[in-house]
Amino acid sequence: MVDPMTNRFFAGLVLAALALPAFVLPAAAATYAVDPAKSTVAFAGTHAGEAFTGAFGAWQAEIAFDPADLAGSSLKVSFDPASASTGNAMYDGTLPQADWFNVKEFPAATFTSTRIEAGADGAYVATGTLTIRDVAKEISFPFTLTPLGQAPVVAKASFTLDRLAFNLGAKSDPKAEWVSREITITLEVTASPKG
Repeated sequence: MVDPMTNRFFAGLVLAALALPAFVLPAAAATYAVDPAKSTVAFAGTHAGEAFTGAFGAWQAEIAFDPADLAGSSLKVSFDPASASTGNAMYDGTLPQADWFNVKEFPAATFTSTRIEAGADGAYVATGTLTIRDVAKEISFPFTLTPLGQAPVVAKASFTLDRLAFNLGAKSDPKAEWVSREITITLEVTASPKG
């Protein structure tokens, strides 16, 4: 015959074991839905000494972020190079071609974060793999989020890329005599928590 005290002891252990995951498993970082009408992925550089700007009209972002759980936070951005627009017919006709984005062979470019860390002055730093054409490279860039704890939040980032490192214009302008080697990427993303 089993002692009632023993029964109660084992029942307590089972209940504790069932409840334990709720205390030890960290909450998943909140996922965010982007408001495309209030968001931009833009680029800027110079051509023959004249400044130009442009933006990608088609892109998607998957965002999971919790300032208290940066290890569980992530960012993935996918954009369609064919949607790049500068407002200049010559530029817009050149960018999709084989020596630049080569959109027929590479219809998408992506950034996938591998880690997000705290940066200086309340900013954060995203590190991950940027893939353009057939080139994948690790990059890091700082970004800010405002206002934290409210919805929607606005994420902003600005950083430069070496276009030749991604084989953009590598044949037609390998010495950057026409198009600047450094291209500035500017992100402004408005998003709200899902659910």
